[in-house]
Amino acid sequence: MCTLSVIQLPGNGYRVVHSRDEQRTRGSAYPPAQRMINGKRVWYPTDSDAGGTWVVCDEHGVTAGVLNFNDSERSNPNSTQSRGEIPLMMIEHSDLDLMLELLRGMDLSAYATFTAFAIKPTDSGIDVLIVEWDASELSVVRTPDQSFVPVVVASSGLGDELVQIRVPLFEEMVASDPTPESQDAFTWHRWDDRPEYSVLMSRKDARTVSITTIEVGGVGEGSSIPEMTYEELAENDPKHDPIGAGMLQ
Repeated sequence: MCTLSVIQLPGNGYRVVHSRDEQRTRGSAYPPAQRMINGKRVWYPTDSDAGGTWVVCDEHGVTAGVLNFNDSERSNPNSTQSRGEIPLMMIEHSDLDLMLELLRGMDLSAYATFTAFAIKPTDSGIDVLIVEWDASELSVVRTPDQSFVPVVVASSGLGDELVQIRVPLFEEMVASDPTPESQDAFTWHRWDDRPEYSVLMSRKDARTVSITTIEVGGVGEGSSIPEMTYEELAENDPKHDPIGAGMLQ
């Protein structure tokens, strides 16, 4: 489920692209809407089946989100809570260290395994937090104080290890030239001989269903309200879903 990428924009702004891969049996999500959480405006799309969201941004330019973490040896088959709750709890805070403190203090045993992330623009750069819950412990993959480099995280219901081929593709297409154009080219990339492992994913039981993009203009004078755009991809469209359309075997 999903590919996340993050690049820096001028003025310590950033751009997030979160492509969502889901089972074909899952209902269509509700597009982004403005709501209030902890006294501040936030924007997020909503999962129509389980509620919650996979990515949320607040009026201060802070983003939080979640992806599945799929490892055959580490899972939580007895989970009862939706992982879509996690970003909405994280975004109650505008400080990434407080988000990490929140997650460390939670009883996560009710949740299936996940990767959670948060991003915040600062005067000196961009802070990024990435953590993994593997059903036994919460591990910090990236701390906010690390120097920013373009970020990519890939996940798949087939097993996350099978889609790590997206990482060198990102390094080739985006990390060496981190622009919105190269990031979009990566997001829409598909190997015709490996559509099930592609960033723009298509297989018999699942596909890339939507792409959510967030642009944050930076901090300080001249910064603007974050912009979130959402594109839902049509099922069985030959361009976006060749397996569903019968174009590939």
